[in-house]
Amino acid sequence: MLNIPSFLLGGGQMGELIRTTDWSVSVLSTPDTWPESLKAAVSISLNSGFPIAIYWGSDFILLYNDAWSTIPGDKHPWALGKPGAVVWPEIWDGLDAQFKSVLTKGESIRQPDALLLMHRYGYTEECYFDYSLSPIMATDGTIGGVFNAVIETTYKVINERRNKHLQRLQNQLNQSHSLMEAVADVENILDNCQEDIPFYLLFSTENKNTQPQLVASGGIAENDGLSVSWPHSNGSGNVEHIPDLDKYLPHAVQSIWGEPCREALIAPISRDEAKITGYLVMGLSPRKKLDSDYQHFLASVAIYVGTILNNGFAYEQSGALQREQILNEELATTNEELSATNDELHLSQIHLAALNSELEERVLSRTKDLAESEARFRSLIEQSPVPTMVTRGPNMRLEVVNPPMLLLIDKDNSIIGKNLFDAMPELAGQAIIERLEQTYQNGKEWTGYEQAVLLNRNGEQGTGYFNILYKPLLEKGEVTGVIQSAVDVTEQVVARQRIEESENNLRNMVMSAHYALMILHGRDWLIEIANQQLVNLWSKTIDEVTGRTLLEVLPELEGQPFPNLLKQVYETGKGYGQEEEVFYLQIGDKSVQKYVSFYYDPIFDNQGNVTGIIVAAEDITDKVQTRQLLERSYVEQQNLNEELMSTNEELASANEELLSTNEELAATRDSLKEIVSRLAESEARLRYMLADAPIAISLLTGKDLIIEAANNKVLEAWGKTSEVIGMPLSEALPELQGQDFLNILDNVYTTGEPYYGNEVKALLEHKGVIEEVYTNFVYHPLKDEEGKTTSIVLVANIVTEQVLTRKKVEQTEEMLRFSVEAAKVGTWHMNIETNEFTASARCKELLGFYANDAINYHTIIEQIPDEYRHYVETSVNRAISRGDSYHVEHPVIGYHDQKLRWVRAAGKLNQNTQGKSAYFSGVLMDITEQKQDEVRKNDFIGMVSHELKTPLTSLSAYVQMLHARATKADDAFTANALDKVNVQVKKMGTLINGFLNVSRLEAGKIHLDKAPFRLDELVKEIVDENRLTVHSHQIILLPCEEVTINADRDKIGSVISNLLSNAVKYSPKGKTIEVNCLVIDNNIRVGVKDEGMGIRPEDTEKLFERYYRVDSKHTQTISGFGIGLYLCAEIIQRHDGLIWVDSQVGIGSTFYFSLPLA
Repeated sequence: MLNIPSFLLGGGQMGELIRTTDWSVSVLSTPDTWPESLKAAVSISLNSGFPIAIYWGSDFILLYNDAWSTIPGDKHPWALGKPGAVVWPEIWDGLDAQFKSVLTKGESIRQPDALLLMHRYGYTEECYFDYSLSPIMATDGTIGGVFNAVIETTYKVINERRNKHLQRLQNQLNQSHSLMEAVADVENILDNCQEDIPFYLLFSTENKNTQPQLVASGGIAENDGLSVSWPHSNGSGNVEHIPDLDKYLPHAVQSIWGEPCREALIAPISRDEAKITGYLVMGLSPRKKLDSDYQHFLASVAIYVGTILNNGFAYEQSGALQREQILNEELATTNEELSATNDELHLSQIHLAALNSELEERVLSRTKDLAESEARFRSLIEQSPVPTMVTRGPNMRLEVVNPPMLLLIDKDNSIIGKNLFDAMPELAGQAIIERLEQTYQNGKEWTGYEQAVLLNRNGEQGTGYFNILYKPLLEKGEVTGVIQSAVDVTEQVVARQRIEESENNLRNMVMSAHYALMILHGRDWLIEIANQQLVNLWSKTIDEVTGRTLLEVLPELEGQPFPNLLKQVYETGKGYGQEEEVFYLQIGDKSVQKYVSFYYDPIFDNQGNVTGIIVAAEDITDKVQTRQLLERSYVEQQNLNEELMSTNEELASANEELLSTNEELAATRDSLKEIVSRLAESEARLRYMLADAPIAISLLTGKDLIIEAANNKVLEAWGKTSEVIGMPLSEALPELQGQDFLNILDNVYTTGEPYYGNEVKALLEHKGVIEEVYTNFVYHPLKDEEGKTTSIVLVANIVTEQVLTRKKVEQTEEMLRFSVEAAKVGTWHMNIETNEFTASARCKELLGFYANDAINYHTIIEQIPDEYRHYVETSVNRAISRGDSYHVEHPVIGYHDQKLRWVRAAGKLNQNTQGKSAYFSGVLMDITEQKQDEVRKNDFIGMVSHELKTPLTSLSAYVQMLHARATKADDAFTANALDKVNVQVKKMGTLINGFLNVSRLEAGKIHLDKAPFRLDELVKEIVDENRLTVHSHQIILLPCEEVTINADRDKIGSVISNLLSNAVKYSPKGKTIEVNCLVIDNNIRVGVKDEGMGIRPEDTEKLFERYYRVDSKHTQTISGFGIGLYLCAEIIQRHDGLIWVDSQVGIGSTFYFSLPLA
């Protein structure tokens, strides 16, 4: 077996490659001859998960680890052992000076988001890296190579740039007031996208009978674009990729990258029945291959362009449409009056005919439906784009497996008919199987997100991540199988994990730097990151500085040169540094002078704007002070030498025989001077260190404890100045009389034994007032050569604040305990990792347990009735996953006494700190009596509402009869009055129905009939219905994605109708109401935006509470009892959704609700 050097052990693929490479033919020679500094660097690199490369020697021979091996692309593993100039010929001209500077000067270099045009995959690619170059030093100080730590930021930089372009297009969606203005706005935006879109041609196909018309262009001669018959002009509605652009264009189109465009993409600018149609031809960057991200970006640009053009055209046409609409409304009013009576009769006839037809059709279709149901079910599964399969029976026999599912699990149709574990034995024992069995047993639907599943695919076993849905298959009310759907999200999960790991590695790299380092953001110089070396320089902690501005942390910088230098770097974008500068730091009440070496590097965004500054600094105070002492000593020595030389010359003329003696004396004197100078320098350094030490230090001499020395910290603790130095301690601090300290010091002086005190209280006078001071201290005796005590060193750490804070916390905890006991509130605590549950005696009592019963979380959940259990578990899990507060009300059945109680539970997640587990804690209160009062109240409201509906129905019938009679008699005044009465009757009916719905909701009588349906279709239906009846406002439906949800269609429809009704009621006539729906993550969000009066911030928090109405002069004339939004909130929450509002007073409001996707 080969003897592998210890520094080459491990390292994965690259470790094996380095071990098996023949280094004897390399300039590095065999590994056993490598310098120790190179061996140490290789060992660190191979065993690090961070991308690290080593460039060794003057030729910069390349060595690297597994994490770095993806960076060279196709050059790996050929690049191993090659010189840097050979590996990177395309970029080495720009890097050579940096590498040589690090190798010769030993100074580290960092380049964030640096652009490197690298040849990695057969073409020159636009790449961005955040890299640092650091010297690899030997123990003797020599530099043998360069340490290169790097993170590729290409994806981040390019996507941030593209997102800014899309954001500009999105901001322009509703800004253009005509088609011509919209075209100009589009050109202005696209002309600034040359890094990703070197040229563009915008064609209109609005007139189907003519050739496409060129509307706008950029980066290309118009004649070149017009002379081409583009593939998209044949009517295809899909995105077209042109891989060979030179076959279409007569002349090459140059890009800003210095190379011609070789490819293009053609995308439609509109869909469906848009007024303005056409397509956009966009050149592709020669520095980036067309991938899914690039294609999605270009397709989004085209859609945004089409939307801007159509919105500008629509705005231009809206004036004429509004005039025509006013005439139509007048005609419609007349027609409605004439046809009202006929409509009622006609509707009755239609209803009777439909009822008769329905009865006949039911008999004929029932038998046909039963036969077709099974076929439709199988067809639905087979044709579903979502990977789906159906298992039957307890053995989970595979009955239906659609093609997407077969592709997902890498199987063929031969598995159909087999048991699940026979077809996929690797699933046995995995967590998702337990969930599958639970769904089959209890008939409850289960959804799991990002579930880890071990699968045998493509000939190997690996872990994937999936969003999984288990839905019970019911036949005659019994569960006979399970419908299983899965979506592969492995790439997203792995990508997110890698990003999180990279961010952590970057922060760890900054925090572990050997020099002081921080990153400032913005013109206010907000401190984003600061490492320990920097806060040590400032005598601060990381928590004290992070997230605060520089001048807030160090106000003493005002008047010093640093703020102006930072401003200069921020404004010019040019770095600045100094090898030595005086720095005045305020520590307590004292200003301390330090010396620093520093460098300011600007941080740029994608547009080249400075967004922050990287500050690197080194405390060189000791070096400067040492140099200054040596300089002063040198001057004094020079003066002395000159005097001696003068004296010697005079003596030489008189007495030459004494020359040799004088020379010996001069040499002795020089030696003594040097010794005295060193002693003075050492004493000065020691005094300086003690004076500004962060702990209290004092030297007490003799039996009388004379204060020989005292640093700033001890004088501050004593409340005294340096005037006490030279005084006995008992005179300097007379308040110590009667306390134990003088006796303890006397005993230490007598016995020679040190004394240690912990959190000892002392009463000391500060500015005429006796104050309590707590310290941890030691009295340490100093002895002479005979072992006798001559002095005592006092070293103390002032812990007053910590002690008082701890006592205050203890008092607060005691008060809280008394308050909880007095309020008869139960308390509980749960470890979310182990589900270990701890409850107080009162909490157990409310749940029907005895005080000494052992309970856990699952036992508690079992005491909640079935109809509330899922709601409570969902609320707990949501609070834990989001870190939110937890507030629910629900009944419980006592474990021993079987007594029904209503309780209110409140809790909060406490995140893990300092290695401790996260826990969930809260309180439990008995609200049974309150709930009984609410039940009685709701029963009364329901009874009254029912009683009111009966006379209201009769009143409505009489009003309709009188209206018909008045119309027949041509009594216009009476008919008009009865119309107004009928409107008020309908309003009263709406209010009564609202009260009934509240009563039913709180009594649990409103049930959700959930089923899958297209939400975008429902939104369009309701908007169309409101457009027919609302003529005072313009209702706009923005494009909605096709999306299916599993919910109660009628209930969700009532929510949308209520929000639209409120938008009409609370905004002036003639205003616009916008409705949109947007898929965000795994949820669909619906928004209704108005241009009304807006809502104050203090009202938005209570807006969805029952019976709450905003009180203002604008709302006093608008009817309502504050029921509608309460019902909306309850319906959405029972669908596991969210509802909220964004509003500005005087501008308008947008009401949103979101629901999970099916």
